[in-house]
Amino acid sequence: MTRPLRPRALTAAAFAPFGAPIAIGSGPSRPVNGGRATRHDDIVAFDRAEDAPEARLALYRIAPSPRPFAIDVLERHPRSSQSFTPIVARDYLVVVAPSGPDGAPLVAEAQAFVAPAATGVHYARGVWHLPLVAFDAEALFAMWMWEAGDGGDTEEVRLAEPLFVEGF
Repeated sequence: MTRPLRPRALTAAAFAPFGAPIAIGSGPSRPVNGGRATRHDDIVAFDRAEDAPEARLALYRIAPSPRPFAIDVLERHPRSSQSFTPIVARDYLVVVAPSGPDGAPLVAEAQAFVAPAATGVHYARGVWHLPLVAFDAEALFAMWMWEAGDGGDTEEVRLAEPLFVEGF
């Protein structure tokens, strides 16, 4: 049986091997719009392969899932990093796993994080992760990545044994 995952806070240091949180204070800032707003720059660095020529912005409307939630699939994007920014959301679950020598996810090394509702998540290119899941209420996220649109933008793997997250 696979060990249950214990989620921890999504911080820049803890998440660095997999990407970065998207949050105010992550990069330099400057006043804009006559001083009525502050622009925060260089929050994350996008990475893409040359064969992912099109920038895509999409909206994800996510129906709530029951708890406990069985994680039976992970996905990754070999051509591009991927960012999700919550528009309407509560705290949400982020699960990631490193790749093994054969490229498959190392499920035994999977990690779980709780992302605050006002913080986005940026997955580095090729990082195995749980597709977005909402709990308790419907959620709306903006997603940004580079794609070719030919079916090679996303890889999915079904887990032999589901993962569960304690206390979430």
